[in-house]
Amino acid sequence: MTFDGIVENLLSEIKMRTHPRTDGIKYQFRECTFPVTFTRDGYKEADGCAIFLMEPDGKYTVKKFGTRYMDVDDPIRGIYHGAIFDCEEEPDKMDALIEAVEKGTPEIK
Repeated sequence: MTFDGIVENLLSEIKMRTHPRTDGIKYQFRECTFPVTFTRDGYKEADGCAIFLMEPDGKYTVKKFGTRYMDVDDPIRGIYHGAIFDCEEEPDKMDALIEAVEKGTPEIK
């Protein structure tokens, strides 16, 4: 998935959690994660991932790891994940992706 596509999807998830629907439909959100993996050489999973932990109210935290997602040894791995995003970028774009979500967040609130 593209860098911009992942940012848009994460911002959309935050928006759904922070803005109630106007059509009467109510969602029951729960805490969940959105792991983001990165590639190396354009197609292999690289060492390095970020996991966005989304709260029901739209607040989130991000944990960065220097390993592949499948090798993460942290309790956050045990939390239900809403989607896993495979970013088409190298791990050196991890901070830029986190910053892009952070910059987009104030516009949503």
